[in-house]
Amino acid sequence: MMIKFETDSNGEGVEIIFDSNGIDEFIAYLQSIKKENDHLHLLVGNELSEEKVKHVKIVYLPRS
Repeated sequence: MMIKFETDSNGEGVEIIFDSNGIDEFIAYLQSIKKENDHLHLLVGNELSEEKVKHVKIVYLPRS
């Protein structure tokens, strides 16, 4: 499984890169945080491949 978050060449944007298993896993993460009304941390060595971005926090904020 591969999920990568990289900064773009000018350092102003983020690129999200998946393999086929990684995208399925990422979709499951998003569904989970929506269901639980929660957040999720993706960490290098666990969910993220070794790259420049070491930590990603994904937060679900439901509309009121």
